[in-house]
Amino acid sequence: MIPKIKRIRLKGKALSKLCEEVYNRDNGLCVYCSHYVEPGVKPHHEPLKSQGGQDRLEDMAMLCNDCHSLRHNSVKGIVIGQKVRSYLSAKYDRQE
Repeated sequence: MIPKIKRIRLKGKALSKLCEEVYNRDNGLCVYCSHYVEPGVKPHHEPLKSQGGQDRLEDMAMLCNDCHSLRHNSVKGIVIGQKVRSYLSAKYDRQE
């Protein structure tokens, strides 16, 4: 039998604090295009939540609304995802 993997999912104050940490780590800038991101914008999960992304600092990055939309809804999203993964890999010394 394959053991079930427990994913980290936060809510409430814990999630708000994590989002603030991601925002501060990324200096309030989109990691893809370097545009300013308004405070309170939710960070992007990479890998995507549907692909195992979790609510933890090393799985989240700031994207502006335009880049976030492109990441989820266009062919260019592949390139954006690669850059976000590369950014997070460099920050947390993880395997891509």
